Amino acid sequence: MDPLSESSLSNELPTASAPEGAEPQRSTRAEGRRRPARSLRGSLTEVGVLVLTALLLALTLKSYVAEAYEIKGLSMLPTFHNGERVVVLKAFFDVVRGDVIIFTSREDPTKDLIKRVIGLPGEEIRIDGRGRVFVDDKPLAEEYLSRDSHYPTALSTPFRYVVKPGEYFVLGDNRRDSHDSRRFHGVPEGLVKGKVVVRWWPLSEVRAF
Repeated sequence: MDPLSESSLSNELPTASAPEGAEPQRSTRAEGRRRPARSLRGSLTEVGVLVLTALLLALTLKSYVAEAYEIKGLSMLPTFHNGERVVVLKAFFDVVRGDVIIFTSREDPTKDLIKRVIGLPGEEIRIDGRGRVFVDDKPLAEEYLSRDSHYPTALSTPFRYVVKPGEYFVLGDNRRDSHDSRRFHGVPEGLVKGKVVVRWWPLSEVRAF
């Protein structure tokens, strides 16, 4: 049995005392304490506006600009969990390294998959025996991976691939359990449906990408 898994998607929406004269300094400290609160409120407001805007686009311009999807599978752990909802931008976007994209499976056109872009057209991707990724012989920093992502597995056999023109090399963040470009190689640009811009559910994990 293939040890890899695919994260697919569904686009069904869910329903001591201070010395004399120190008072001005106390006032300054108080202001300093208040600034993070204002900054936090501002950040939350920005995220809220972004999420509402993305959802509005997904609901009103579904077929053209944005669409809501449900994550199904474990191959993008720890970034995305099974059952989470995201908004995918389907127009007016560029694909860059690190983007999380949605694309139609080459092996099963009825499936949409979610993976992270690692390699761009013309780049050489190398994965060593510990699972570390190199792009044109330079190590790729991947802060989004879990600590055990590089532990040796059946997929840790050294791997090398040159990305063809018009294609992207993609990997799941859960390297130990992801069916990705290590198996099906490059993803043609024409199969890319969009990129994830917001996770809007659950509300405790709202985040822009």
